[in-house]
Amino acid sequence: MRKEGGRGEQIALQYLVKKGYRLLQSNYNAPCGEIDLIVYDDKYLVFVEVRMRASREYGHPLETVTPAKQKKIRKTVEHFLIKNRRSTLQPRIDVVAIDAPGGGFEEVRIEHIENAF
Repeated sequence: MRKEGGRGEQIALQYLVKKGYRLLQSNYNAPCGEIDLIVYDDKYLVFVEVRMRASREYGHPLETVTPAKQKKIRKTVEHFLIKNRRSTLQPRIDVVAIDAPGGGFEEVRIEHIENAF
């Protein structure tokens, strides 16, 4: 994992915990891909893709969740659900986009897209 990715996941997790979610697992790996965070609340089991950019030079963080990336995430979610059938919570895929202008981490903007795709 790249340093920025780990920092982005920390920021996203802190944000989600403040919203009432609880962490089930981070960095779930399957042959088809990885899920950054798996969190839950009373209603949903949420698979979270975290995207962070230190600058807009290469676009907004949400632009990096391409159709190919979405397909990979879906397959990984399916893999998790098949291996862990005990959950009765409704699954959902969210994206947390973190914009850290100028490469600093003091001022971050977080955009949370629930049920992103």
